[in-house]
Amino acid sequence: MRFAQENLGKTLLISLFFLGCGIYSQVINASAHPLAHNHNAIQAAAKEFLVNSIETGKYSRINIQMGNMDNRLQLQQCSTPLISTLAPGAQLRGKTTVHIRCTGEKPWTVYLSAQIQLFTKVIQTVEPLDRGHILKKSDLVAAEVEISRLNNGYFTDMKNLLGKQLKRRLPQNKLIKPNYVKSPTLVKRGELVSIIAKNTGYSVKMTGTAMMSGAKGDRIRVKNTSSKRIIEGTVLQAGIIGIQ
Repeated sequence: MRFAQENLGKTLLISLFFLGCGIYSQVINASAHPLAHNHNAIQAAAKEFLVNSIETGKYSRINIQMGNMDNRLQLQQCSTPLISTLAPGAQLRGKTTVHIRCTGEKPWTVYLSAQIQLFTKVIQTVEPLDRGHILKKSDLVAAEVEISRLNNGYFTDMKNLLGKQLKRRLPQNKLIKPNYVKSPTLVKRGELVSIIAKNTGYSVKMTGTAMMSGAKGDRIRVKNTSSKRIIEGTVLQAGIIGIQ
């Protein structure tokens, strides 16, 4: 009986010892890791910054995917609102990085990665079109695409393409870039043209020979058939050059 009581006493002492160690360990851990700032709140602050920084009116749809934070990272609860900025060299498109700062009593800083997808309606071809084709409304259609990686430009307004001439053959559903088109040639080198000289109250019409080709609005040189003089004028329309 006495032996059983001694064993029971030892068991209780051992249990109390380990219980005390557990409580002490929790106290030490609590002091070593004070209340941490919630990772979701940090990510939300970064995402809100990105959304507010993007000109949303320029796009039909925006998708922002925030990168994950390391669960082992313990950042003390910030006593002041977080400050968000773009990291040096980062942009508001594609893969980017947000710099988050806490300026509270115990300041800290962290960088969060993000992927930004920007969607808008751009002009594409309805069907295959040959080089030299003059674009008309039935050739074009607006389609929503992700434009974060489109570095060479695009068109969003069909009106800016009407009457333009293709510099290359385009397949069906091909996005039209600025370097794919040009203003059509209205005057070709060597052809006869009408020269219209306008001044206040009167105008004079003459005949000449184009010394160079040009599109509407281009400045080209023209040789007057009568005087043989070479003058410079502006292409107004097919076969007509204006001078002042």
